[in-house]
Order: sequence, then structure tokens, then C-alpha cells
Amino acid sequence: MTAKKIFNIVSGNPSGALNVSMTISNFLKNNGYNVINIFRKYNNTSLENITVIKDKFILDYILSLSKLIRAFQPDLIMVHGYSTHIWTKFALAHSKMDVKLIHIEHNTEKYTILRRYLTKYLDKYTTKYICVSQTVAEHLKKQYINKNKVSVIYNGIEIKKFSEVPKKTHDIFTIGMVARFAKQKDHLTLIKAVEYLIKNHNETVNLILMGTGKTKSKCENYVNKHDLNNNVFFTTGKFTDLIPQIDTFVLSTHYEGQGLVACEAMASKCPVLFTDISVARELITDNYNGLLFPPEDYKSLAHCLLQIKHKKIDVDFLINNGYNTVCQKFAESQMLQSYLVLIQNLI
Repeated sequence: MTAKKIFNIVSGNPSGALNVSMTISNFLKNNGYNVINIFRKYNNTSLENITVIKDKFILDYILSLSKLIRAFQPDLIMVHGYSTHIWTKFALAHSKMDVKLIHIEHNTEKYTILRRYLTKYLDKYTTKYICVSQTVAEHLKKQYINKNKVSVIYNGIEIKKFSEVPKKTHDIFTIGMVARFAKQKDHLTLIKAVEYLIKNHNETVNLILMGTGKTKSKCENYVNKHDLNNNVFFTTGKFTDLIPQIDTFVLSTHYEGQGLVACEAMASKCPVLFTDISVARELITDNYNGLLFPPEDYKSLAHCLLQIKHKKIDVDFLINNGYNTVCQKFAESQMLQSYLVLIQNLI
């Protein structure tokens, strides 16, 4: 029996969506599917055996992918990310091939009026929408698509990869955050919370910020200007390298598609503090498996950090419940099995 062919399409820039797409791709290959990985624009990764379709002015991507669809005649297209899903659906329409398509939405994207119209128009070329959280699903439904096509499959993590990282003893209470430096992530609220603890409460604390991005220099300038260089540190690398160095994890952010890094922190058995936004409440029940704090409220965040530092709450209770939550809802194996069942039902 000939293996079913699947196009797995994502932008070629390193991202969480790309990582998840490749995890799903490898799993499907191991289950007998012929998966062709296609990167839009470029391949800025070390991955091999990738088909790259150039996108200098969008139309070239649409025409090239349309030609590829006609040549390979896939049984299914899986497309990840905004706005790649729009141009991929145009390519499918241009090919005039009857191919099922799964649109995977990873974030609460800011749809322009034009792209909202295009998403609505291209709904007829979409077999199924998969969203990585209920928050993302509710946002996508507002784009005038067929709501009955929308389902949620949480992105999952390889729990042992984080739970088995050994902790290191250290003298100073250390806070960590891993996130791209962008306005969305609101690193400054966390930096101000640490500054408040040091200058107003005479606390000894350190903060390690891991990541790169546009707002990093702004954060570095704030740290320099406010004499925080001995307490706030910037680094890059893998989260597993940071885990041994921190006592608690914070995700200070205005919005997230899912906040998978918070799941990784919970899997590492680290107490987690998350901005009180809708997607955070899908993961964290306040004072049960983590702590929530109001957006942009550095004093409330500082209060939460004091609770963890001085164990004014049962920290082990938070850690154990957090770990159990991740095991029950966000295991990679659950995610992969859900995609397998979905695809088996479609093709």
C-alpha cells in the first residue's frame, strides 16, 4: 500500500511553531506517512532534507507551491503560522487540486482587515483549524471562519527532558525568564519588580533573562541606568541550561498563544508566576499550581516573588500540582496521538 503523502509547511525561521511542526512530522514519518517538509522563504535552521520555496513577493511562493501540489498530489497539507496559511491556501486554490488542508494556529495573531477578509474567503479551502489553546481558538473564530471546523490540540512537551535536569545549589534567590525580547513579552515589568525588591525591601535577588530580540537593548539600558548590573543578567542558550540556576520562573507577557515555556518550567519542578491573561488561566489555577499577577503590575509581581522566596505559601504544593498538570494536559505524547487520530480520520 502506498504511503499517504503529507505536505508539512511552515516559515523557515526558527520558532516554536517550526519546532512543533517538525516534531509532528517526525512522528508521522515513524507511523508510515510520507511527509515532505516545506519551508517558506528560507531555511534558517540546521535541518536537512527540507524543500524551500522562495517568497520574494508572495506571488512567486503561491505559483511555486501550486506547481508542487500538482506534481506531488499530496493527500493532506498541514500549514503552520500566520500569514503562511493564507498564501498556502491561495496556492491550493490555484492548483485546482482536491486536497485536504489543516490550518494550525499557534498564536493570537493581529489580523489586518485585508487578511481577515482573505482568511474568511479561504475558509472553503480549509478542512480543519487546529488551535494550540482555547484562547487562540476564540480569537480565530472572530475572523469569520466556519466555527465548526475549529478544535484545540495543546502543544506538548517532552516532560523527561525538563524533569530530569539536576538542580544546582546557589546562595542567592534567582529568578528566570526565557522569552524573545519583544514588546509583547514585557520584560521591563519583571526587571522593575526585581528593582523594587532590592531597593524597597532590601532583598538579595538575582534575575537571569534568556533570549534575543528587538527590545533587549532597551532592557539593558534600563538595567545600566538603574544600577542593576550586579543583579540582572542577560544570556542566550537553551532553557535546560538555565533550569539548574533558578529558584522560580516568571512569564511576564501581554499575550501568548499558549506559553509553552511555562509548561517546560512546571515540568522542571520550578514554581511558575504568569501574567493573569486568558491563556495563563488554561494552565494555572492561582495558588494551586502557580501564581498569577496583573499585567504590568510590578508591585504585585514583587509580592508574588516574596511569597515564593520566603515560603509564605506552600511552594512544594505549587510545584507538585504544576508538574501533575503538565503530565495530565501537556505531554508531547498526547499531542502527537491527537494529531494521528485527526489525520487518520481525514485521510
